[in-house]
Amino acid sequence: MSSTRVGFIGLGHISIHAHLPGLRPLVESGDVELSAFCDISEEALAEQAAAFGAKTTYTDHRQMFEQEDLDAVYINLPPTLHTDQVTLAAEKGIHTFVEKPVSLDMAQAASFSQQIEKAGVVSQVGFMSRYYPSAEHVVELLRERTPRHVQISLFYSGKPVRWWTSRYEECGGSFVENTIHMVDLIRYFLGDIADVSAFYMWREPGEGPEMMNMPHVYDVNYRFASGVVGNATTSRVLTDANGAGRREVLIVCDDALIEWSTNKVTVNGETTFEADAKGREAFALQAAAFIEAVKAEDPSRMRSPYGSSLNSLAAVLGANASAERDGQRLALADVEASEVAWNPRHAAGHGTPTLE
Repeated sequence: MSSTRVGFIGLGHISIHAHLPGLRPLVESGDVELSAFCDISEEALAEQAAAFGAKTTYTDHRQMFEQEDLDAVYINLPPTLHTDQVTLAAEKGIHTFVEKPVSLDMAQAASFSQQIEKAGVVSQVGFMSRYYPSAEHVVELLRERTPRHVQISLFYSGKPVRWWTSRYEECGGSFVENTIHMVDLIRYFLGDIADVSAFYMWREPGEGPEMMNMPHVYDVNYRFASGVVGNATTSRVLTDANGAGRREVLIVCDDALIEWSTNKVTVNGETTFEADAKGREAFALQAAAFIEAVKAEDPSRMRSPYGSSLNSLAAVLGANASAERDGQRLALADVEASEVAWNPRHAAGHGTPTLE
């Protein structure tokens, strides 16, 4: 079977540290050809093309689509930079991988989803947590149990990393940019989310490092379509805690407290799954699944296709909208239909925001 010709749009951190290394074994085996890279930085293009063996480079994605005969494309851009990349790929019948969050605009994401569905191409959103073997183990555990409650706890540094991931109007805040991974994971475990209510603790003037203008704390409650209830707390307070932090998912059933982490699962305190840490293994497993689906031209093989992933996006954008409305309960159906939206400028600049 011939190599799958893959293009990349965006050579930022997630591409060069996760997705491209994840594809490397498939490149080495001849299953994948890295046909073209596209980025606005010619320096990044030259460096990464040399590192990963891309055949050609472009600074304009439209030119890349016109001149290259691609089977698949990775679109790894900050959400505010999504314009017509998905549209052009769909029009050309190119299978599409899109890094999360796919947009900060629910209407835009819904439009892209319709274009992908109409084209009939394979699509995948970058929710790699569904590909951890530990996640598959939890899915199996829940086949025999009745879950009632789920809890996400993410406590980590409040220090800025990159500009766009430190600005509320650029990334939607940490809950949208980062916690969406865990929100999507609990959807993998428990199904779609129906309602959201959220309270955020906003930064006061002068609090926290410069560049950051996002909330200190995100506290979000969910009700699933199944009736399961859950809560997710993300804290960006620990700026001087010597690396202290927490990242865990708990699922409460009638007879079991299931604790999930990337490499370990316990049930009532007893380990039922454990694996050696393998770095970014989930990205490699996700890449292999995507390329396999592309070769088979079978969209049903993906665990997080674009269309069904919209519920995860609505769950986090809906949290922002609820927090801006002082914790009002919102139906995600209204968020997905863009009848309720959040304001990207709500926290623009430092200080406690106020509604216009």
